[in-house]
Amino acid sequence: MRKLILELSSLDNTDTVAKTVAEHLFPGAILLLWGSMGAGKTTFAKSLCVGLGVLPEIVTSPTYTLVNIYPGNWPVFHVDFYRLAAREELDDFDREDLITDEGVTLVEWPEFLLNYLSDEPVLNLDFKFVSEHQRRLSLESESGEFDILFKTLELQNSALQKTTISWNDGGS
Repeated sequence: MRKLILELSSLDNTDTVAKTVAEHLFPGAILLLWGSMGAGKTTFAKSLCVGLGVLPEIVTSPTYTLVNIYPGNWPVFHVDFYRLAAREELDDFDREDLITDEGVTLVEWPEFLLNYLSDEPVLNLDFKFVSEHQRRLSLESESGEFDILFKTLELQNSALQKTTISWNDGGS
């Protein structure tokens, strides 16, 4: 199990992290976006979709449609289960209606999707509201297919912290 915690201190920072994640995704990847309302899931999803070649103007929250499918480098299934009250509401759906093996699947409010998963490469992204302009993002996966992503984000995070420390110390 790999885990990494990142501080997202601005929209630009969130955009950069989301696009870095996008660069390291692959067909069949499933991203589960956890967090409370307003924690930044949809904002992150939009930047991630742009990083996957999706036009930003077509990326919208699928809260009322359940699944939006976007064309990009690969198909992107953007799923949102916020409005569901019970898992049984998904009984009329096949796995293929909710998860794409040919592209990337993003799931907001993923609790009800867990029954559809077995050994797929899953990346959990847990968003915590820290303040109006700051979120804490915890990334976690048991799949080795995300190892390069974790290494890249660890390096970027380390470089960002050094820059922030130097800036806070007056550049010394």
